[in-house]
Amino acid sequence: MTTASVISYGRRNRRLRFYCKGCRHHFSVNPCFVNKKAVLNDHLNGLSFRSLGRKYRLSPMSVWRICEQQLKRLPNNNQFTFKYCRQFSDTFVFDGKYFNIAGYDHDWAILWGIDYFKHDIPVFLLAPSESYHSWSKFFFYFRLINHYPQLVVCDDNVNLKLAARQHFPAVRIQTCFNHFKENIRRELKVRSDSAYRQFMGKIEAILAGKLNDQTLKQKLFAVYRDFKEDPVAVSVLANIQKYLPELTGYRGIPHSPVTSNIIEGINSHLEKRLQSLCSFQSLNYARLWFNGYVLKRRLTNFTDCRGKFRSLNGKCGVELTKKPGIAIPSLF
Repeated sequence: MTTASVISYGRRNRRLRFYCKGCRHHFSVNPCFVNKKAVLNDHLNGLSFRSLGRKYRLSPMSVWRICEQQLKRLPNNNQFTFKYCRQFSDTFVFDGKYFNIAGYDHDWAILWGIDYFKHDIPVFLLAPSESYHSWSKFFFYFRLINHYPQLVVCDDNVNLKLAARQHFPAVRIQTCFNHFKENIRRELKVRSDSAYRQFMGKIEAILAGKLNDQTLKQKLFAVYRDFKEDPVAVSVLANIQKYLPELTGYRGIPHSPVTSNIIEGINSHLEKRLQSLCSFQSLNYARLWFNGYVLKRRLTNFTDCRGKFRSLNGKCGVELTKKPGIAIPSLF
């Protein structure tokens, strides 16, 4: 077959159209260079296929093919961690974030956790719910990378706590102060009813930061003395007493957190991108996208770390946790 067998057939947008006399079929060629990595980066930043098509002057289907091709070339995040990373800290913050997949009558969840001191995300799992089975499967990946956290910070998710204790028998659980207080607010309905606002104010003052045993007991007893005739208030105080081991799990680990704010911030970052994407058309593509999103986040240098994390600026999570002497491949 020679070029003499091909006839130019005009142009459609930026694509040149041809007709092959040998096979009697039309075909087209795009002579313009498309930066496929830039397309993928924009997609992982939340641009939909339609928006990407307008930006790069491509059809949505062409953009989808490019993104899928680039995502399939990326290594699996969990396997990437096993191969390249090892130096994690002992404190992790875990949570689940729900998202939509077309064709399912319920939302799916990404289960993930962040190394509190190094801001890396070693493993993640997509699951149909935050069940014990799902969290157990998630924590099994930590055993594969041979890491056993000493402190787990999370909301009051019973399944997460049970699975963590199953896989890490010596682990301490720190229940997030903010989530714990929010559960009490909802129980007392303080936003719509002023009856327990004074009581709630005292509880919030106690759970505003870290206290030693003596101070904590004194403050709780003072609240009990003021509200001992109120069965609802006494019930709340009894529940706090029950949760004390999980509200003081941070003790003995310097600079450890009492809230899950760090992963809540990551969830908000993810939510902004999911809102523009609306939903995923298949579970397989959701897995590809989240794998790319997590890898990109791990390999992007920090720029806005403040306070005790200011020294992390200019570095990325993988750089802080990689094995000594290992060169990290360039993926984006």
